[in-house]
Amino acid sequence: MAAKRRVVVVGARGVFGSLLVRELENDFEVVAASRGNLDFRGADAVACAAGPFQQLDRGMVGDAVDAGAHWLDIADDAGWFFDLLDDKTLDARAMEKGVAVIPGLSSFPAVAGALVRKLGAPKQVTITLKIGNANEKGAAAMSSAASLESPNRELLRRELGIEAETRVELEMPLATPLLRALGLFQPKARLYAAKLLSWLAKPFQFGSSGGAVEVRAGDRVASARGRDQRFAILPLVFALHRLEGLRGCLSPSVFDHNELLRYLSSRA
Repeated sequence: MAAKRRVVVVGARGVFGSLLVRELENDFEVVAASRGNLDFRGADAVACAAGPFQQLDRGMVGDAVDAGAHWLDIADDAGWFFDLLDDKTLDARAMEKGVAVIPGLSSFPAVAGALVRKLGAPKQVTITLKIGNANEKGAAAMSSAASLESPNRELLRRELGIEAETRVELEMPLATPLLRALGLFQPKARLYAAKLLSWLAKPFQFGSSGGAVEVRAGDRVASARGRDQRFAILPLVFALHRLEGLRGCLSPSVFDHNELLRYLSSRA
């Protein structure tokens, strides 16, 4: 029997990190790690769910590559995403080590990009992330959603030459304006405010769980839905099983969009 591949999950105590650990532990040797306690030696891959990515140290990506481990994350922040994707030095190191660096393996931009391709790459799209109110509201997740500067627009322009508008919709009517107000804060203040809102929101976690990504192009619509918060980490799980032969800094579009959407439909 072949030994299980070792995956270090960074941010394992958070909302999405804990879901990722549970999702992976049957198929991989999972090492749960926090940002202050990282050791990538002997790892086949590093799976990062330690948001908000705007405040994460990019040096840990290089550390993972130097250790000979693939790097995958669920970042939906354009700054973080393109800093990795466009880093020629990191790309060369990853190529040399025979590993891949793939950010954005979550609802944005991975699932959104797959849905755009399902529609045949129209000239202009509107992409909406819909979030259920019953979801657990971690401070990092709230902070990221509030400051959403998704890679979708620039990535779709680069890869397909199309224009995209990105939106976030929350189920509870008052939640969306509160989230927009939170986005006006500076990063550190935003995280502190998100922690307070996360605590205050606990009594109001009613409604549906999970969420959806919807892409509209005129009267054409493509969507993918998850019944719980696993939806956000399943693209990363999908990718971990398909890393053979991949090297360098890559976008989620390296994977077949139909295969990803079928996987989500069967698991989410």
